[in-house]
Amino acid sequence: MSTFPVFPPVLNGLSLAAQADKGKLASGDAWLMLLDIIWSGQHVRLARNTDPVVYDAGDGNGPQTYAPFNFDLSVERNSGNQLPSITLKASNVLGLLEGYLEEYAGAVGAIANIYVVNTAHPAGEPNIAISTTILQSSPNDQTVNFTLGAPKPQMQLFPRYLYRADFCIWVTTYKGKWCGYTGALANCDGTYSGPNGCVVHNNGQRFGAFPGIGTNGASIASQT
Repeated sequence: MSTFPVFPPVLNGLSLAAQADKGKLASGDAWLMLLDIIWSGQHVRLARNTDPVVYDAGDGNGPQTYAPFNFDLSVERNSGNQLPSITLKASNVLGLLEGYLEEYAGAVGAIANIYVVNTAHPAGEPNIAISTTILQSSPNDQTVNFTLGAPKPQMQLFPRYLYRADFCIWVTTYKGKWCGYTGALANCDGTYSGPNGCVVHNNGQRFGAFPGIGTNGASIASQT
């Protein structure tokens, strides 16, 4: 199972085989950096490459296509007791990411998962995987700059889930251990009997909603 090393990633996050390949003067296998930005259950998957990359990151979503995109990462070590931050600079020449920023209100608080993989193991797990939170975003005509940092407990939803009468809380982790669906359908609309809901998936027994709370008001359920 993939694990997220301490923030920021360090060399001992690599396997011995990966470290050996990294130290070669020449190799026929490329190192690729993949980025998965998750906001309100929606994924924006990008690859620092000239061609699309199909990869299974071990996150329960199966093989996914990462679109080719121009971006760079740098780690900034802050003074004092502050944790290091990562600066992500991505091309905005065509305005693609800026459109996402407008749709997702700047994407501050979104999860940004970074994967470093070697093409010698396309079906394997990432050699380095680290999960960050988008702390700040700022676009201009040329680039979109993101400041990524360690996840902050103050920015996490509490209670952990929104308890609704007619919408599944597991839709954001589709095909994960709580959803439990392992079939061929690519996505789910989060409903019970909708056109692409749990009944269509033959997975109604795992529907993660709470019909008993009613639909005319909001109720808060405690976490145990």
